[in-house]
Amino acid sequence: MRRMFFCLAGLILLTSQLSTAAVPGPDSLSRRQQNDADDAVRSKSFSKSFPLSASDRVSLSNQYGTILIKNWDKREVKVDVDIKAYSDSESEVQKLLEAVSIEADKQGDVASFRTRIGEENKSWGSWFRNGKRGRKEVKVNYVVYMPSSNALSMVMQYGNVEMGDHSGALSMKLQYGNFKAGNLSSNNNYVAVQYGKSTIEELNKATVKHQYGSGLIIGTVGSLNLNAQYVSVNITNIKEDALIKQQYGSGLTIGSVANLNLDVQYSKVNIQSIKKGATTIKQQYGSLDIGSLGSINLRTQYTGVNIGTLWGDGTFDMQYDRLSIGKVTEGVRSLNIDGQYVTMGMEFSDKYNGDLDVRTSYASFRYGKGVTARLTSKDDESTEKSYSGKIGNGGNNRVRVKSDYGSVTFR
Repeated sequence: MRRMFFCLAGLILLTSQLSTAAVPGPDSLSRRQQNDADDAVRSKSFSKSFPLSASDRVSLSNQYGTILIKNWDKREVKVDVDIKAYSDSESEVQKLLEAVSIEADKQGDVASFRTRIGEENKSWGSWFRNGKRGRKEVKVNYVVYMPSSNALSMVMQYGNVEMGDHSGALSMKLQYGNFKAGNLSSNNNYVAVQYGKSTIEELNKATVKHQYGSGLIIGTVGSLNLNAQYVSVNITNIKEDALIKQQYGSGLTIGSVANLNLDVQYSKVNIQSIKKGATTIKQQYGSLDIGSLGSINLRTQYTGVNIGTLWGDGTFDMQYDRLSIGKVTEGVRSLNIDGQYVTMGMEFSDKYNGDLDVRTSYASFRYGKGVTARLTSKDDESTEKSYSGKIGNGGNNRVRVKSDYGSVTFR
């Protein structure tokens, strides 16, 4: 039985459009303001910079706000922080603001910036009670200026992270927020997102973990190690090797990939082309559609498989559902298929020449023009039958099929 479990997370992201308070200087308190709902608003700012050498790393840790990375050519990092507190109570808003502080220091080769919030002040949100609206929130927004070539590590909770191109090593962990990036050209990128959306224009080499949220979108990536759960994945082009594991989610879509090792459960997979051989795919439940590929080792359960063009050798071990191959080309020297409760259909290129060996148990075997076969088993009435024959003129290519409780059709 197919079953799908989807987890929904009730998220409260602090994204209200609020009026801006004047900020006179670092750690200075601005005048009180009122927003459209007559909430009390107070704000303060923080700014700090440190010199950076080429080997230094920048470390950021923030919550309840945003992180925006801006590149510049100076050999230093500068962080400007805008802190705002909101409350329906004038006495409460000042306490909220005072509970938020920024710690900044540089020790050795690491320049660090951290948001600290008193634990007693984290029961935040907006609510209605007895016909009255209540509010208790803070927003901590970072704007970071740094060279794009320095290593960067970020931890963000309850907010978005945005950055442009970055050539230094990157480690980014995000919970309850969206991640947007340009070209991450380092050969050492680590991205982990929970309950959010990720949009990355280009990656060189990366390890990506994404759980829940509204999707992962990557333009072009060099080599990729991806673990995705309960989230859709869309990748335009993978230039090199890809190791991908996906569980649940609305689907995995890949334009093209060089080499692929794929492990999927409960998902729809659509791949336009796999350019090189040595593809390994394991899938349970869902569907698999591949436009064209070289050699493949495939193992599936309860998965409908559709392949447009097969250019290289294939080994298929399938249980339940169907297998359709639009064209088996003359480059396929060895094709081995073992299916249980699988409907199989494949068409051979006009230039294909090879020998066939088909064995069935409670299954049918049909073939069309260009294929000749004869029954080699002794008992015509037996539920187990063996066939040998030729595709085209026969030859060194070999097609071996074993089918239990299904059907086999050669076209």
